Amino acid sequence: MGSVSSASHYWLAEPVDPAETIVGTPIVVARYASGEGFLDAYRDVEPAGALVVPTRARPADGSEVVLEIFWPELPNPVFVRALVGRRRNWLVARLHGDAQAARDFLVQMAAGERTRFYRRKQRRWCVRLSTHWRRFGDLVACDGVVEDLSTGGALIATWSAPPKMGERVALRIAAPGVGQDLIVTGTVRHTEPRTGDAAFGLQFDYRSSGEQRRLRRLVRVFAARGIVIL
Repeated sequence: MGSVSSASHYWLAEPVDPAETIVGTPIVVARYASGEGFLDAYRDVEPAGALVVPTRARPADGSEVVLEIFWPELPNPVFVRALVGRRRNWLVARLHGDAQAARDFLVQMAAGERTRFYRRKQRRWCVRLSTHWRRFGDLVACDGVVEDLSTGGALIATWSAPPKMGERVALRIAAPGVGQDLIVTGTVRHTEPRTGDAAFGLQFDYRSSGEQRRLRRLVRVFAARGIVIL
């Protein structure tokens, strides 16, 4: 049984099998009714705290996941890596040491202590898509994984030295559901050193209507399929 996208009039198959499509770390949604609910679930332990996450997901004990953390008053979902342990109908997720800045932001927002923040214009989708990227002027492409995606930009994890802020980069994204790889270009807006890899945020250029049509179609596919959630 399929579902129909009225916007583009094409059929989508049953939700994608994460075992076939996820490259890298699986995703678990951690949604709370309020900031108070988040604080109730938070545990102040080293190195960056831990969360109790009610979920039916069953990742292996000690495995790494990405948490998509959200409650209605939070301006944007926050994505953090965590190591999880299974407890009946919930997970205990110890946040990765690289998540300390994100942890501080979440705690401050939940406690009502942060009055200035940035609200994204485009909805971000937490994904795991293989990609190859290269700096403008370079012939060698580097491997990476797109960790979140919107019609305006993406966050790319890489095991190579990341590009610098202001550099222009070309991406070739393996894009299931749109018929061909998506090739986009953009400017690096921030970089993020992490343990074991690095990440950089890319703001897309708008070079052709064809690129944008394929990008919007890819985002619609994620919306219709419920993205790749474990």
